[in-house]
Amino acid sequence: MPKAAKPAQKNGNAGSALTRALRFEKTGMRYFTMSAQKATDGFAKGVFALLADMERRHYEDIMAIAKKLDETGKFPAVSTVSSEGRMRLFKREYSRIKKEKTITGDAATAMRKALGFEAEGREMYARMSENAGNRQEKTFFKILSSEEQKHFDIIYEYLDFLESSGLRMGE
Repeated sequence: MPKAAKPAQKNGNAGSALTRALRFEKTGMRYFTMSAQKATDGFAKGVFALLADMERRHYEDIMAIAKKLDETGKFPAVSTVSSEGRMRLFKREYSRIKKEKTITGDAATAMRKALGFEAEGREMYARMSENAGNRQEKTFFKILSSEEQKHFDIIYEYLDFLESSGLRMGE
């Protein structure tokens, strides 16, 4: 995995926000990757692997912006196209693996922790958007906040599905 780019000193607010975002996404990648490795059934493994991949892509997007900020001293223009495409892929994969089997109580506990992680990311990025120094920076963090909310919604929907399917936490 590439090392985090050091954000430009010219724009300390954006640089420190990107550094925090990189740390957050790296933590998410590790959590979801470890959860996927420990999952004992296909559904949980698939959901966690997809979440790890989404966090990895966020990390790569943030790295690219940090690099451009470092090179130019300006926050680059951002596009929503790639994030929307990733969410369509995520939802399609989620629908496919949801048809597999019910997961155990341990995996459900990990999903609940994932909910907390996604909520924390959503709130962090919303604050970063509010405190952003320019329009592009504000837009970028707003997009990330929205994506974290979509991740939260998918995990929540799955937990609701589990509970309505009769998951017993002692299993």
